Amino acid sequence: MMQGGSCPDCRGFIFRDGPRGGISQNIECVGCGSRFNVVRYFDHIVRVERLPREREGGGKWREDMFPRVLQ
Repeated sequence: MMQGGSCPDCRGFIFRDGPRGGISQNIECVGCGSRFNVVRYFDHIVRVERLPREREGGGKWREDMFPRVLQ
């Protein structure tokens, strides 16, 4: 999952940032809307967890803090 920094669902490589806490960062694929919680440590991806998309009941990310890109 997330090999080479691309989305495992659509192979897209552009992500928008979402909420962040500690060393975890939520990201959303611009191509298909898949969401992931990524933990990086010294520029290495240590852990990736799939999050529900907004249309699947996942929370709405505030647009003023995390603007959508390339729509």
